[in-house]
Amino acid sequence: MSINPSQQRSPGIPCPRCGFFIEMSVQSLLYQASFQCPGCLLTLSMDRNQSRPALEILQKINKEMENIEKHKHFDL
Repeated sequence: MSINPSQQRSPGIPCPRCGFFIEMSVQSLLYQASFQCPGCLLTLSMDRNQSRPALEILQKINKEMENIEKHKHFDL
């Protein structure tokens, strides 16, 4: 079964206060200090020191995603 691109959900999380979906890209998770819910304006921040192992894995994933994007139009 294939997924229609319009059915794919952007990465993110529901707001813990109001439930509004907060979009977060891989790049924003890696480089943004905090996020604000567009629904209720709650500010969410991450303990980057405690989250370091997850952020290191995310950095590797981001690097591979960039490599795939760079080579996906490769012609022989």
